[in-house]
Amino acid sequence: MKKGGNFFWGVFFGTMAGLILGMILTPKKEEKIKNILEKKTEKLRDNLQEIGKKIGEKVHKIKSNFESKWKKNKIDKMDQVEQVEDELGT
Repeated sequence: MKKGGNFFWGVFFGTMAGLILGMILTPKKEEKIKNILEKKTEKLRDNLQEIGKKIGEKVHKIKSNFESKWKKNKIDKMDQVEQVEDELGT
């Protein structure tokens, strides 16, 4: 019976030691995970900002090209209209 009591106390103290160690080590692991997630989130945010900036630059370039071509085409059409008017004498 004494052997059963020693086993019980061994399991009891082992469980208590495991719980205490778990409680001590868990916050450190959570903090590590939190720090890792914060770093990854910051990198993701920076990457998204960089992508957004590049997209904005490309959209601006496309818009500028479109506007310049539109104006040129409009001016060319106006010149053609003026030529026709001049030829017709109106």
